[in-house]
Amino acid sequence: MSLKVHPDPQEPAGGYAFLELEAGSLPDGGQLVAVFDAFGERWLACPDDADASGGNAEPNWQTEQYEFGPYDVYRHDGADWLRIGPEIVNQLGEYASLRLTLAGRTYDVIWPDNVPQRASAAVLGGLQPVGRKPVEIIDRRVGTVELDGPEDAELDVIESLELSQEEPEESEVEPDRRRGWGLPLLLAALVIAAALAWYFWPDSDPEPTPESAPVVTEQTAPCTRQTLAATKGGFVAIADAIRACGSDVQPDTALSLVEDAAAADDPDALLLFGTLYDGEVLDPRIENLTGLTFADDPAQASEYYARAVTAGSEVAAENLSKTCERLANDDATLAKGAYDDFCS
Repeated sequence: MSLKVHPDPQEPAGGYAFLELEAGSLPDGGQLVAVFDAFGERWLACPDDADASGGNAEPNWQTEQYEFGPYDVYRHDGADWLRIGPEIVNQLGEYASLRLTLAGRTYDVIWPDNVPQRASAAVLGGLQPVGRKPVEIIDRRVGTVELDGPEDAELDVIESLELSQEEPEESEVEPDRRRGWGLPLLLAALVIAAALAWYFWPDSDPEPTPESAPVVTEQTAPCTRQTLAATKGGFVAIADAIRACGSDVQPDTALSLVEDAAAADDPDALLLFGTLYDGEVLDPRIENLTGLTFADDPAQASEYYARAVTAGSEVAAENLSKTCERLANDDATLAKGAYDDFCS
């Protein structure tokens, strides 16, 4: 059984990741995660100088096993998912050889380079002066002379440099006479080459053989909107293609495809829209990997679920029933209106 690590697209600042495992790998309830450094043979623990959220303290590795969590388990699209935060992500470096222990099972993982650590907050501090190296003052005086005079004063003699005015010797400035032969020899060689070319040049050039133009085939990227929209099999196949592309699909691209299908009352697209607004249901590969998700809004979810039921979705009927239970316990005006419109 394998474990995959994905960045959380909803956290561009880093510090969060999703652990994807095969369906049925994790039991229900919160799960604990232990991280073992296979190279240093130490267990990762919560840093002594950081709170439970992780911060940016130095990693704390110890000989005894330490477990982080518990973390909620999400099940969807044939996989189990865990979302971990800075308490783990901020302590791990790229390409670290790790062993993650979850629910009594151990998984060997090479930590990927696309899960960045969360940047620490800027810290205010005073300006630190930079000391300059003291300049060494050199006494250029080379001596003193005594002057005969009424005051017998001493005059400092300062060293000075005088430029030599001597003419260079003739042998140093005379140009190399052999250089004068370079240009005539080059011209002679060009004349001989031109004569030989003229003598052996054919009378008429043969007709050039026509070459077939290269065939240019346009390669379309598999995860662009154009390619995904052309997927055959309806929106079900398009949604599966989006899930397969994962983080290679931009959220705006995925949203436009769902909107087009929902406008045509496609039941699967309407069901997905309801899922995106339903905080109790998760489509991991679309919401976690592509980043297409919305804030929990049961009223909006009930509307799309109801439309999906009308379009023939059986799954939407079950989700609508659970959403209506949430709306029945909500005193907000919008929730009451949605309950009257779609649940009664």
